[in-house]
Amino acid sequence: MTKPSIAGNAWSLFLGIALLQAGVGLQRPLLGLRAQEAGFSTLSAALVMTSYYAGFIVGTRVVGHALAKVGHIRTFAGLASTASCVVLLQGFWINPISWGLCRVVFGICCAALYVIGESWLNDLATNENRGRLLSVYMVVAIAATLGGQYSVGLASTGGFTLFALASIMVSIALVPIALSSRTTPPAVVPEPLSFRALYSIVPTGLVICLFSGMTLGIIVGLGPIYGAAKGWSSLQIANFVGAPLAGSVLFQIPIGRMSDRMPRRGVLTAASAGAAALCFSMLAFNGKDVASIVCLTLMGGLAFPIYSVAIAYTNDWLEQSQRAGAAALLVRVNGIGAFLGPLLAAPALSVSLDIFFWMTGAIFSAATAYLVYRVFFHEAPSVDEQQPFQPFPLRASRMVVALLYRRPRQAPGQ
Repeated sequence: MTKPSIAGNAWSLFLGIALLQAGVGLQRPLLGLRAQEAGFSTLSAALVMTSYYAGFIVGTRVVGHALAKVGHIRTFAGLASTASCVVLLQGFWINPISWGLCRVVFGICCAALYVIGESWLNDLATNENRGRLLSVYMVVAIAATLGGQYSVGLASTGGFTLFALASIMVSIALVPIALSSRTTPPAVVPEPLSFRALYSIVPTGLVICLFSGMTLGIIVGLGPIYGAAKGWSSLQIANFVGAPLAGSVLFQIPIGRMSDRMPRRGVLTAASAGAAALCFSMLAFNGKDVASIVCLTLMGGLAFPIYSVAIAYTNDWLEQSQRAGAAALLVRVNGIGAFLGPLLAAPALSVSLDIFFWMTGAIFSAATAYLVYRVFFHEAPSVDEQQPFQPFPLRASRMVVALLYRRPRQAPGQ
């Protein structure tokens, strides 16, 4: 039997997502380097980058109202245009306050754009091809982000060219969506369970998703600021931020499959402890050489899958009807962590840049200690009772939950 194909409309969506992610990826090293050139303090630059996550959290909460009132196409067009304009404003209006406001607005727009793109993917998915769709979505998003980061070397960060390029990428992302022949999908965003209800069933999932968001928020969000403060070139910063993302591609599936064959808390503990050790090891490297890149790749390879495995572990405790709501809450908790981590680390970076790895290592260590406590004092489902692992995109919206945990479509009359 041949594998079900991925429809042409899905490839149009992937192209739109790739262009958007490339624009997002380009801004990370660009803003870090330009902030350094403009004389921003380390604290100001770090808070600017953190503002994106604040906007992302808000965007995931308000997008449903916009979709219900004006529909997918007009919402996507309006927000893509707004995001594109915000990128240009950053090139014209260079100061910490304006950039912070721009990053909040850009985060709101991106969160909403992800929901719209993912809702289309959900509408295109069947029970046979949804796993492939999600896998392609993850690869496309990470590859486009890496490509965007490395495009920072195409022009000087001191001019306007790279801001225009990032704006063009975000603007063109609208074209494949607007020209899609697909009808508007239903704007059904999974509603999360209450925090109290999920915590009473499986607190480990919530705690680990929060810790994961904090560490990866620091690594991805503040990595460019760390590199710029060190005086690195655009290529060196792209390598520094890109290596953990490359590691996530290499190790996500192997670690996930391992967690299907072993107790998940043991896999989470080993991955968290390994990531902590690698963070502390980075204090002995200069961050630019081959040894540093290898260490960062391994660290990302252990750190990024923790989020997906934590979601899988949570599902091991839940009924089928609870999984979509639980995963939606975990997405939100992870996003809150991605905001809190950089927010806490930003003031400390202005004192010592070594805090970048001290804090990430400390958070991974805290996660490891919590997991060890849970392993020794609380039971967990056996390996035979565990649900199959599904990789989960890091900065996806709650709409991906519908793609993962959709119910089979029924024929008319059933």
